[in-house]
Amino acid sequence: MPCASVRPIEDMFDHPQVLAEDLVATLDHPQVGGYRAMKQPIRFTGTPGPAPTPAPTFGQHSDEILTGCGYSADEIMALRQRSVVP
Repeated sequence: MPCASVRPIEDMFDHPQVLAEDLVATLDHPQVGGYRAMKQPIRFTGTPGPAPTPAPTFGQHSDEILTGCGYSADEIMALRQRSVVP
């Protein structure tokens, strides 16, 4: 039966193995400031994953998502004017 100790999530950022594997990144968020987050936990030779980025702000990607769904700039503006999207 597998078993492990149960620890608070905050402890993972200072765990010796996590630090040795360089799995923690410090990110700068425009609203909350700097915070620590986990990097990509699995690495493959020759295929580095994307660099970690801060969590998006509310509505940050609305235009890209709606454009990708086929909405025109005028339709997006109309949605924004009606407070349907931020």
